[in-house]
Amino acid sequence: MTKLLTSMWAACITSLLLVILYLSNPTLIQKVRLSTFDYYQTFGTNYESKSLVLLDISDAALKKQGQWPWKRDIVGRTIVNAYRNGAALVFLNVVFVHKDRLGGDETFLKMIGKYPVILTETKDAKNLISIKRKALAVGNVEVPIDIDGTIRKLPLKNSVPEVILKVIQFKNKAKDNIWIDFRHTIPRIDYTDKDWSSMKGKIVFIGTTFKGSTFVLTPNGLKNTHEIMAISTETLLSKKFITRPKWTPYVEFSLLFATLILTIIFIPRLGVWTSILPFSIYAILVALSSTILWSRYMILTDWLIPSAIVFIVFAHLIYNNFHRENRLKLQIKKQFEHYLAPAMVKKLQQNPSLLKLGGERKVLTFLFSDIRGFTPISEKYKGQPERLTRYVNRFLTAMTDIILKNGGTIDKYMGDCIMAFWNAPLDNPNHKRLAVKSAIEMVRKLKIMNRNHEFKPPVNIGIGINTGECLVGNMGSKQRFDYSVIGDAVNTASRLESISKNYDATIIISENTCKGTDYIPNSRDKGFRFYKLDNVKVKGKTEKITIFSIQNL
Repeated sequence: MTKLLTSMWAACITSLLLVILYLSNPTLIQKVRLSTFDYYQTFGTNYESKSLVLLDISDAALKKQGQWPWKRDIVGRTIVNAYRNGAALVFLNVVFVHKDRLGGDETFLKMIGKYPVILTETKDAKNLISIKRKALAVGNVEVPIDIDGTIRKLPLKNSVPEVILKVIQFKNKAKDNIWIDFRHTIPRIDYTDKDWSSMKGKIVFIGTTFKGSTFVLTPNGLKNTHEIMAISTETLLSKKFITRPKWTPYVEFSLLFATLILTIIFIPRLGVWTSILPFSIYAILVALSSTILWSRYMILTDWLIPSAIVFIVFAHLIYNNFHRENRLKLQIKKQFEHYLAPAMVKKLQQNPSLLKLGGERKVLTFLFSDIRGFTPISEKYKGQPERLTRYVNRFLTAMTDIILKNGGTIDKYMGDCIMAFWNAPLDNPNHKRLAVKSAIEMVRKLKIMNRNHEFKPPVNIGIGINTGECLVGNMGSKQRFDYSVIGDAVNTASRLESISKNYDATIIISENTCKGTDYIPNSRDKGFRFYKLDNVKVKGKTEKITIFSIQNL
């Protein structure tokens, strides 16, 4: 298990799974990304508004005027008092859905007719028609709540900030949604304060802040609706907008993917300690680029999640390097301590490159099996790769079970093709018979599966078997090697499978395999009934070889 987990493939699978997780964008990743964006707003200058002011109806105000909702003529007097203290414009964050039970509507209408006020509405809560007609304008205060329950953006269309900018004839450069810059702070006046003079020449946002009022979560803590509207308006007035351009996710993913590829390629080639340098450079570059994009252009970039993914893969590869170096030293000592002097063993441990990959010469029997007419089958499942995969896997599984049951070694799968051999790694004097026996059982098994309609369309195969000398052992690259075979006899078996479709035979067997494997037809009741097919010249051979097949499959 440790060997599997510390392999290069394990690192590749880890990277692939992390990339899939990143692209699937689950709730956790969305929340982490949004938290990263919130972190940006802890940097930079905090701007105090010079154009806006909040007028809070607090708990102290309720003690003075009584429980909420107030009689509307009191609300009206609040608007009047704001204008008398020099307010340039008043926004009231109250929706008047029903008539005043205390009978203050008539006075209120007269007041807002003389002193203009911007009111608010939502799609579910509308003002009385009589009040709406008297209001200077009506704006929407609804804002989307992100997946973590936090408000960060404002849809501009028909919003209170957009309405205010239209009223004051301020040219708005923003379009669609904006990111609210919560670094803006708005001065506050409490309703019970005696001095309201600080609102002179400013836009006043009136709203409730007493216990039980509506508070919503923002990157800068809990805030009331009228404060959010004020901060959004100040964001628009500043003409400096937080942005996350459409290209940023693509650039982030491209850089992540490229970094993972480079990490997987180069880190395994480095030592444990020297491999720390590339990651340090990566971390510095990410930090610098994110900082520059934010400080100069107010562009939000998601640096945390890609960095975390790269770090996980990097840590995996570093552990692999550490494990590989130690495992190789132990392996060299174990394999050579009884055959070489201690000084030579130590030299090999210090320089494993002195070891060369290779194997041993041995006579093996090889079997190649392939689905006939696989291209039309692939076309039948065009656009349904999952079904084609299940189709091929069902075939490979059934054939593999037979080969393994008869002591064969699966060398590899090549699409729909199986390559197997006998007599290695364990010696087996009956390797010829077992290979032929496997081929017969494979054909019979397929007949049963086709008869049971397990394959649509039915599967027909070709099998080629040959026996000969080859080189068998650990073969591959310096970084990765597998137990496999190489030699002319292997190629001949593959060629025999290829020409099986030219004959009315499923199994093509070379003379080398038939010799010593019940060669004479009907020699025993349980013997294989071989019959000669032809003398052929296969691709890559200058001389003809005699090929056989089997009767009564």
